[in-house]
Amino acid sequence: MKKILISLLVVGAVGCFTITGTYAVLNTETHNARGSIASGTLTFSNQVNAATACLTINGPASPGNVNSSCDALFANTTLMYPGTSATVHVTIANTGTIDGSALSVYMPSCSTVTSPGAPAGGGNPCTTGGAMIYIEESNAGFTTHSCVYPTTGGACAYTANTMAYLSGTANTAGTAWPIGAGPTAGASRYFIVGMELPTTASNTLQGEEALFNLTWHLTT
Repeated sequence: MKKILISLLVVGAVGCFTITGTYAVLNTETHNARGSIASGTLTFSNQVNAATACLTINGPASPGNVNSSCDALFANTTLMYPGTSATVHVTIANTGTIDGSALSVYMPSCSTVTSPGAPAGGGNPCTTGGAMIYIEESNAGFTTHSCVYPTTGGACAYTANTMAYLSGTANTAGTAWPIGAGPTAGASRYFIVGMELPTTASNTLQGEEALFNLTWHLTT
């Protein structure tokens, strides 16, 4: 009888283990609907006087947000002499969807050639003692004046060696001259750029033409 009972206990124990092994594992989950992330754009236009605006997204450089072919600020059609000056209006408009947080300007290159129809003078208007340049911020009608280069606040004055500083020091994006925040998306900033030959210009600057690029750089 004891052997029979022991055998029944063993069979029962095996049956318990077998039944336990057939239980299902319970689980549950939720599923988020498909989402997306999208990048905004930081683009701007550069308009000289009333000319057609030049857009960063139409530039020849890859990936296409750099345009090195915008209108020149000044032309050699009017020959200058010491003490004469010229100004030009520049409108920088944020055409993207992201606010610009910092606008700066730099001069990546400046070289000299002989002026049209003139003998070579031998001087260099890009260096010390050469041409003078300033940048003022204004309103949309270009009737107000607030200097942003080479000083800040009030109207700008022509200052010696300002062309030489831009071309020799502030000549890369990393060394660019800061000119404040913005513009925000859809907004514009307005500038007056002035150029003059100093009254103390050397005779070596006669018959010399400065070829320079001015680059506007906007970051988030």
